[in-house]
Amino acid sequence: MYKRVDRKIRPVPTTFPTEAKVRRHFPENPLDSLPKLTPHPPTFTPGVRLTEERCEALNINATGFLWPEEEKLFLHILRLNEEALAFVDVERGTLKDTYFSPYIIPTVPHVPWQDRNIPIPPGIRDQVIEVLKNKIAAGVYEPCQSSYRSKWFCTVKKNGNLPDTSGIAPHYINADRLH
Repeated sequence: MYKRVDRKIRPVPTTFPTEAKVRRHFPENPLDSLPKLTPHPPTFTPGVRLTEERCEALNINATGFLWPEEEKLFLHILRLNEEALAFVDVERGTLKDTYFSPYIIPTVPHVPWQDRNIPIPPGIRDQVIEVLKNKIAAGVYEPCQSSYRSKWFCTVKKNGNLPDTSGIAPHYINADRLH
């Protein structure tokens, strides 16, 4: 749809503030903390995140491209670094503040927008609340007291389930209403 001239968004000429610049800092050399590899890796033993079932689901060496010793080495490396793997949202991490400064989005003075939300269909309301609670527990969404509110909506996949990722993307969460 064509926007009328009075509703058109125009960029504001300004300079980028220095306090909003992202700073990268490496407190230590990441290569120094890598575990040492052995030329004869042990057989795979399940860990906390990399269980036998999850390892089978990864379908490693399905085509038989790797030799058995290479496959053992690959599984050994995965096992040593299993905390870097995330199979569910709760296991997912975020960037540490020791490596990157927090992101600041500079704005110019303006009136915050508050769009009215599209109602959630009553038949999937409980499922939507469950997905939102899981996203809050995983740290993907967090409570906010922002003046802004954007429209968001939820769609059901063809199989009748709600998507677990990015199917609903609210810019705000009122945690008091999720009970």
